[in-house]
Amino acid sequence: MIGGEFEIDISLQRDDFVPQSDTYYYASGRTALYQILRSLTPHHCKIWLPDWLCHSMVDAVVKAGFEYCFYELDEQFMTTLNALDKCGFKDGNVVLMVNYFGLQDLTKTAKTIKKAFPNSVVIEDDVQAYWVFAEKDNLYADYRFTSLRKSLAIPDGGLVKTLRQMPVVKGQNTFSPLKFKAGQMKFNRGQEGIKDEDYLALYEEGEREIDENYDSIMSVEAQYLFAGINTKKTKKQRQANAACIIKGLQELDIKPLIPVPDDVVPLFVPIYFDNREKVRKRMFQHEVFCPVHWPLEGMGVRLGAEMASHELSLIVDQRYTNSDMDLILSLL
Repeated sequence: MIGGEFEIDISLQRDDFVPQSDTYYYASGRTALYQILRSLTPHHCKIWLPDWLCHSMVDAVVKAGFEYCFYELDEQFMTTLNALDKCGFKDGNVVLMVNYFGLQDLTKTAKTIKKAFPNSVVIEDDVQAYWVFAEKDNLYADYRFTSLRKSLAIPDGGLVKTLRQMPVVKGQNTFSPLKFKAGQMKFNRGQEGIKDEDYLALYEEGEREIDENYDSIMSVEAQYLFAGINTKKTKKQRQANAACIIKGLQELDIKPLIPVPDDVVPLFVPIYFDNREKVRKRMFQHEVFCPVHWPLEGMGVRLGAEMASHELSLIVDQRYTNSDMDLILSLL
């Protein structure tokens, strides 16, 4: 089987986690965004969101009490001043930029926005771009945040980098124990009578609990796993898998939805199909479970609606090797 949530190997846990002085540690990516918005002063009453994003981000915005509007991305899925001007963006407003699949550099865009709107608040969403968040600085973005569980075998963790003061939360994370147990069961599947439906039910229960954790911290279990994961090795394997996929796509005359430079670390390699569901069904038959970004939740966004029907995210994560990538390519 290729895809699905990460298996968790508890033998990797170490108790020497050291928090970074410029980083705040919350339960999830949506918790991180919610706490960022909580930290803003009352006159920041409106936030502008790209017209392609996960509904959980909208949920966090609503929970924080912000009014929101959508702006249109350009053909490279980037934020532009023209799009913000067209929508009525004003100095003092908040704008969310998304680094799609970890494939983009948003530094220049943030600099341009701050120059045009000095009192604006720029938030960089690196949920799909852990290595950009960890390794590269964007000094023009007021806030940057990521989600560990999207890229690593960790059950929770939403990190924020900022020079501003952030809220301190103390709530215990109630979804992490479910995700943690499910990840262990998946790691040991086939042993002791563990069935797929057993851990899948726990994953789903944990997913339902995430929205109850807007004031929760990153769990100790996640900290121990984070300390034990070799992120350099993980990065290298992702890049090797992505290179294999890109080469195969070129031979199939399929272009990635967003260019994949050699030096990036993709979360997935996104492609576009007119007959996406036919392709996805074929993959399901061979136990290759490629996700889509994102299932539409009635947000009324043009680009989001198009991508919900046509985008397919090819898996390149560190669990797999070039032979797994060859299987994906053969199915395509």
